[in-house]
Amino acid sequence: MLDWYSQERHWSPCQTYATGDVVMNMISQGWRVKSVQDAPDQSPAKLHIVNLCREEEDRDLLVLDGPAIRDIAMKV
Repeated sequence: MLDWYSQERHWSPCQTYATGDVVMNMISQGWRVKSVQDAPDQSPAKLHIVNLCREEEDRDLLVLDGPAIRDIAMKV
């Protein structure tokens, strides 16, 4: 099952939120997850704020809840 999550998926910063497989892809590209927090309840779907860093870059990514992001959050 995790092999499916590691396949590359297109995601653009102009999209409102990403999915856990996008975070998995970013990790494979050298990004490191610094923290995962629950986003404020402003949406009918559960969202997480994932803080990623790579070299001198930092990025906060709004991620839709799902098995991949829950697994990532448990490891941080």
